[in-house]
Amino acid sequence: MNKFTLQIFIFLLLGTGAIAVTSQTPTNSLSKNSIIEANQPKRLKITLTVNDPADLKIREGDRVVKGQILSDRDLERRRLSRERMATLITINKIEKTPVPTLKIAPELRELPPVSFAIAESEIQQAELKFTQAQRNLQNALSYDPFITAKANIDKARAGIESASRAFQLQQRKLDAVNGLKGLPQEMLEHETEKLRQKQTEQETAQAQFDFYTAEYRQIESQQSQSIGDLQNKVQLARADLEVAQARLRQAKEDRETAEYGHRITLARRAEESNQAVIAIANQKLDREFKLSQLQEQLSSIEEKLNGIAQVKSPYNGVIKRIKTQRQADNTLTVTVTLTTESSLSVTPEN
Repeated sequence: MNKFTLQIFIFLLLGTGAIAVTSQTPTNSLSKNSIIEANQPKRLKITLTVNDPADLKIREGDRVVKGQILSDRDLERRRLSRERMATLITINKIEKTPVPTLKIAPELRELPPVSFAIAESEIQQAELKFTQAQRNLQNALSYDPFITAKANIDKARAGIESASRAFQLQQRKLDAVNGLKGLPQEMLEHETEKLRQKQTEQETAQAQFDFYTAEYRQIESQQSQSIGDLQNKVQLARADLEVAQARLRQAKEDRETAEYGHRITLARRAEESNQAVIAIANQKLDREFKLSQLQEQLSSIEEKLNGIAQVKSPYNGVIKRIKTQRQADNTLTVTVTLTTESSLSVTPEN
């Protein structure tokens, strides 16, 4: 019997598990009456790539049968399945979320028309009253009610002076008569009576002067009161005019403020509408982008799930050795040595 060594390298890419098989197969020289029923290697070296030692479903010394699972990345499969389910839930949630729509705000009404006719009419009336008050004051100032009173006072003053001179003259005359001897008594009494008359005339002139002076002062007081009243009326008329003018200015300012506020409101509404359109468009784009990302993520997960396969034993045998070759990128490369059990059936010739 001649023996030779046959090296067979079999690479089975089942998911992320790779199997490299090295076998030694004896060649038996049988008689022509013998039929080779089966031919299998005595020893296999199977290289496995796993993420976790728990992915290995065998231990050294285990007896395995053909088709028995040697490695299965069930932890990774469950993790990816959970991730797939979470992604599907997220996609379903986003798809069921209603797409925002633009809400049209009610149209803003225009400001009502404005008229300043009433305020302008009030100003005209106030101007007329103010002009009339000024005219009355000017007339009162130009009229002199003291002419007659002054003439009466001057006349009364002249009467006093005349009566005083007459009284003094009669007094000197009486003094002269009293100095003369031998004059009749009747003459002395006559001159004395004339002196009393002059004194009475002087007192009457003084009384008349006092009367006209009092009358002048009364007229002066009345005139001063009248001028004061007219001046007050002018001030009141001026104040009414200023108030009417202020009301008109305030009404115009209020209208300008209202129109400015209306323009601001229109501009703000337009800006808010534009912002709403942009926001809704961005939300739609973001929604589509998220769905696209999730669909890509789902495809990647499903591709990984489809790539995870179980590595099964190709023959019956015993696990002689399990050796870790290297570890990189969270993966382990393990070499499993399987000693197979050969079964040979020979059928004799007829």
